[in-house]
Amino acid sequence: MKISNNNIMIFYFVIFFSLLFHNINAQSYLSDTTFTSTETGLKYKIIKKGEGEYPKDGDRVWVHYNAKFINDSIYDSTSDKGPIDAYLGRGQLIKGWEEGLKLIKPKGSIILIVPPELAYGNKKQKGIPENSILVFEIALLQVDKGNSIKPFSVEDKKIRKGKKKLKYYIVKEGEGENANYGDNVYINYTGYLPDGTIFDSSYKKNKPVKITVGRNQVFKGLDMGLLLMNKGCKIKLIIPSGLAYGEKGLGNIVPPNTDITVDVELVDLKPYNPVSKWKILNKDTIETITGLKYIIVEEGDGDFIKNNDIVEVYYSGYFIDGELFDSSVEREESLKFPVGADAVIDGWDEGIKFIKKGGKIQLIIPSKLAYGTDGIPSVIPPDTDLIFDIEVVNVIK
Repeated sequence: MKISNNNIMIFYFVIFFSLLFHNINAQSYLSDTTFTSTETGLKYKIIKKGEGEYPKDGDRVWVHYNAKFINDSIYDSTSDKGPIDAYLGRGQLIKGWEEGLKLIKPKGSIILIVPPELAYGNKKQKGIPENSILVFEIALLQVDKGNSIKPFSVEDKKIRKGKKKLKYYIVKEGEGENANYGDNVYINYTGYLPDGTIFDSSYKKNKPVKITVGRNQVFKGLDMGLLLMNKGCKIKLIIPSGLAYGEKGLGNIVPPNTDITVDVELVDLKPYNPVSKWKILNKDTIETITGLKYIIVEEGDGDFIKNNDIVEVYYSGYFIDGELFDSSVEREESLKFPVGADAVIDGWDEGIKFIKKGGKIQLIIPSKLAYGTDGIPSVIPPDTDLIFDIEVVNVIK
């Protein structure tokens, strides 16, 4: 029986949850000697131990919670929106929760005092200042046992050296040609911090992830590793910080300047389907007052696209010299977005309104209507004009 499909149980547990914690005074948490401290700095008090087995990495858990600051003020709660679910050990939860939830069983409850280094650290979150100590009152409703994620074994495997200090183990040989730039690959992966903590895994998505090789869709070290693989191959990548998330890190998940390890299985590979910039002959180039230039390749049928329409498009993006930097055509994935809602760059929002469903347009977009002085790190330099070929395949009014 799934909690999310049983409104009576949800209602009952919300009432139980509120009664369970209503007499707790958060202002005395730090001085309360009944809390136990772990080696990591987490403090906890078990209110109810629960029944059955303790949850483990790979298990799916359902919880109700109150999230508080140390002054007793609540900043988030599931009491009015129903329980949440997540997988343990797959980078979906903060470290304090990952550790604390394994201390109780289904139908159990616990109070956690989570220091910044096990929560969000020195990074601000919405409604949460940096370096905040946080208090969580958690009731564990249900646990679905899952398959634990085990790191690839490299016993008797030889470590190899790649370019730019990348190192790797071939855990399992694949078949066929190695992946090349532009190929679409389908991979399962798990990323680990130096202490073995999982910070992300495709297994929480329940299906392989599609990546176009060489398009910097994740980070450079993964692209480099994929070029070493063929279909069916398994590889363990030891990736230096400079080829991973670098000086900025990844939010509160991967600290700055952190080397990572990634286990990758290449499930499937589809060879590169080359695209090239449309060659426009005998078509007028029109410039608007904003500086946008456009060429109508095909106008399409029906009404012109307007603000608040949802459009589905295929696109390819080029630098002025014709070099391709991104293409949904290559990825075999369309893009949907609402027009006029700041969901895309200004040049797109303006230019898409010159065509209709089934239309094709080439946009020459000045930097100020694209990514401006910031650009996109490692993809688009600052102050760069761009060209986009866009085909509208559907319009929802």
